[in-house]
Order: sequence, then C-alpha cells, then structure tokens
Amino acid sequence: MTDLPLSSFSLTLPALPDLSGLLAIPLMVFAVVALMLWSGRIRQKILVNVLALGIMLPMMQLSMAAVGAHWLSQQLQPTLLGMLPAWAG
Repeated sequence: MTDLPLSSFSLTLPALPDLSGLLAIPLMVFAVVALMLWSGRIRQKILVNVLALGIMLPMMQLSMAAVGAHWLSQQLQPTLLGMLPAWAG
C-alpha cells in the first residue's frame, strides 16, 4: 500500500521566467509615462494625476511584486521540494 504508481515520476515546481522578462513591460511603460510627464507637455492636472497614480504607481508595484515572486521562487523551491514525501520526489 505504501508503493504508489507515481513513484517513477519526478515532481518539480514550474520555474518562473527570467527576471528581465517579468520586468520589461512594466518598467518600459513606467519610463514612457515618466518621460511624457517630465516633458511638461501635459498641462491638465487631472490627466497628470491619472497617469502618475493610475499607470505609473501600478507599474512600479507590479515590478516589485515580480521581483518578490522571483526571489521567493528561488528561496522556497528547494524548501517546498524538501517537504514532499519521499515517494513524490
């Protein structure tokens, strides 16, 4: 009863894509909006607030979340695999 048919399969957690792939789009959007705001061409205060708070802030938070997920996957993957039963690994 202790031998399960899955004992011949190795179980690994899926790997995240590389960090540059996770950060490319959010940081590119952040840089484009920052350059557009820095140029001073947009004079409407409401549009500046929407761009700064509605687009730039979520892009920075998304970048920080991606870096955190990447770091945690590298730190936790060996720990999580170590917690699996012997027949699963």
